[in-house]
Amino acid sequence: MSTKELSTAIRSILEENGIISHNTVTHMNLLSGESPSEDIIGNRVLFIMDIIGGKKLFVKYCSDDPELNQKTCISMLEAEMAGLKALRSTNTVKVPEPIAVGKFGKGAFFVAEYIDLKPLKTQRKLGEQLAALHLAKGPGLFGFDHDNWIGTTPQPNKWHKSWVEFLHMRLKHQFDLANFSESIKSHALELLHRLPEFFDGLDIRPSLVHGDLWCGNSGTDENGNPVIFDPAAYWGHHESELGIMYLFGGYSDDFFDAYHQQIPREPGHEKRIMIYKLYHLVNHYIMFGSAYLGQSKQLLLDILS
Repeated sequence: MSTKELSTAIRSILEENGIISHNTVTHMNLLSGESPSEDIIGNRVLFIMDIIGGKKLFVKYCSDDPELNQKTCISMLEAEMAGLKALRSTNTVKVPEPIAVGKFGKGAFFVAEYIDLKPLKTQRKLGEQLAALHLAKGPGLFGFDHDNWIGTTPQPNKWHKSWVEFLHMRLKHQFDLANFSESIKSHALELLHRLPEFFDGLDIRPSLVHGDLWCGNSGTDENGNPVIFDPAAYWGHHESELGIMYLFGGYSDDFFDAYHQQIPREPGHEKRIMIYKLYHLVNHYIMFGSAYLGQSKQLLLDILS
């Protein structure tokens, strides 16, 4: 199937289900670099759908392959939609409006509001808004309504009353998937055993976090408003949001200053950030292999030292 055939088919499905009106689509332009005549390569194709009247929709198609079947595609896209809905419900930081998830062929598609994103120029406003998100009232438990995904790795979200117990469950899940050597596994087990000591004396209230907020998942709209997208959302410790932000960079002192004016750093902050960085490093090892193994091992040792 070519990308042109795929775009035509998805448009028809959206029309049939009343998501868009008949004969209102003027263009479906690819975001991911292929020409309309090319066959689909890889497991993700991105489109912009132009609607009469100036409205634009974003379409993501996730296709079946040996490691990513249709059931998994649907689960991943439904989780993305649920995360966006949860973030939008707080009215704190702008996220694209999710519209629909559907099946097509051996894959699935996700439709959302299209926002013409630009790189973050000033980050103070995002710091203020992310703090507001983390201060929004929630269910009083740690977890989410259903499991979701961090990249292509399943992410369990069973509700817990205790953050330490929730984090223990999450880290153990990652360590099991990583299938470390015995020497690294022994250090991982030590961290799980010692986990409570890093949170001693803290009164942690559940915060809704984006969950995967590296700099590639944020930007600004045409009016300069911060936008975040592609979440792996859950109710967790607000500091857990910052792990991947420190790990991969891209966020300025202005961002962190504005954030911590609303949510001050607490004792032991540095070691806990290391634990949250480890979660994402191990996940990258699970997804991408040995390039992240050495970093994961060293960070684990640094946490335990």
